[in-house]
Amino acid sequence: MITDTELRRVTQNYGVRRGQVAIDAGCGSGGFARQLSRFGFDVTGIDVAESALAAARRTPLPGVRYLRHDLNTGDPPGLPERGVDLVVCRLVLPFLHRPSQWVRHVRDHWLRPGGRLYLVVAVADGSREQPDRMPAQQVDELSQGWGGRVRYDLRGPLTAMMLRAAGP
Repeated sequence: MITDTELRRVTQNYGVRRGQVAIDAGCGSGGFARQLSRFGFDVTGIDVAESALAAARRTPLPGVRYLRHDLNTGDPPGLPERGVDLVVCRLVLPFLHRPSQWVRHVRDHWLRPGGRLYLVVAVADGSREQPDRMPAQQVDELSQGWGGRVRYDLRGPLTAMMLRAAGP
């Protein structure tokens, strides 16, 4: 669920300009992708689940397209090398085979200089195995090698990070 607080924090930490390119990696039914479009982004929502994409496509918006792709298999087709201004990845990282490597790959190959990666991750409490969460140390390591980082807690076990690639 997208809260007003989360949207406010995203816009505070990212100077949105119309016509910028955004990727919603793991977009599900497209709620965040549609919000990015309302902010003025040209958005591609990516998800592996065709049922989620079918639900997303039921609410079409100009400037939003949806693509079925498994993020574990490499770059999505048609992705411009270092041509993306913002990548959003909410509640997806624990399901990737190598989340830290994926984050670095986004920084080095997807984002323009100064581009941003917005992550929302559920942090494991360490009391038992939680496959939909990441250990706190692994979450901390995600921000290594970035030009800037803003981190804050959302509701419950969720933490959010806005990571900025080096550059202007």
